[in-house]
Amino acid sequence: MDFCGPYFDDVLVASEDEDQHLSHLKQVFQRFEENDVVLNASKSVLGETSVIFLGPVVTAEGIFPLPEKVAGITNFPKPETVKELRRLMAICNFYRRFIPHAARTQAVLNSYLKGVKKNDRTLILWTEESAAAFEKCKKDLTEATVLYHPSADASFAIVVDASDTAVGAALHQQTSKGWQPLAFFSKTLSPAQRSYSAYDRELLTAYMAIKYFRHMVEGRSFTLFTDHKPLVYAFKQKEDKCTPRQLRHLDLIGHFTTDIWYLKGSENVVTDALSRIHISTINTPSVVDFNKMARE
Repeated sequence: MDFCGPYFDDVLVASEDEDQHLSHLKQVFQRFEENDVVLNASKSVLGETSVIFLGPVVTAEGIFPLPEKVAGITNFPKPETVKELRRLMAICNFYRRFIPHAARTQAVLNSYLKGVKKNDRTLILWTEESAAAFEKCKKDLTEATVLYHPSADASFAIVVDASDTAVGAALHQQTSKGWQPLAFFSKTLSPAQRSYSAYDRELLTAYMAIKYFRHMVEGRSFTLFTDHKPLVYAFKQKEDKCTPRQLRHLDLIGHFTTDIWYLKGSENVVTDALSRIHISTINTPSVVDFNKMARE
């Protein structure tokens, strides 16, 4: 049943119209009956155009955070202790896939949590930088992104970006409505990784992003966009010019794509521009032509 999405004792049934949905439900109920599965009617939701499934809201357009949950973040008071901050960061991490460059924003706040116990009540000494990061985290959550459902015939693109402290990537698909965000990835760099050259950090970002999006891009052709021009020529250099680590990264990337395009740094904000859709509106992003940008 390819129209079902089971997860432990939860089952999501997706259909294109009401008649098809009734047919799908009949098949599911029949399968349940054959295997003596009993449903709890009070916990079942049938015939809806949107449903809460494993936390987020799922609609025909895509998935996005539950508005009521995220709205409460707006008035979230500034944590006074490490324990209180940990509670906020747990919420941020749960919704991280909806937020571009989350790791970069959260890096300052996560530094308060390193090397401390789970219920540590140590007071936080807020700085101007950490206070700004706190407000940015709340703002990002209240402007969380709609993530669209992958289309079988759409073109895919991964946009990567690396800073001195974190890496980030966005997976998009191109449809008749333009480019749409499918997923985001971000991760804080380790002390060793922060010492990498700009080229190695960008290569690491591409490597990490493809590993993270692997289940979505495997078997599909896609383009990798970077604002670091040397990475465009990564597969044209001689092997003896590469370090063992670079060869490992290139080997994995090469199994998925060698189509790497340069995107001007000033245009890399497209990741945010595409994704800044407020959770109360599910609109189509404006059309953005990655290929045209790359040529320019």
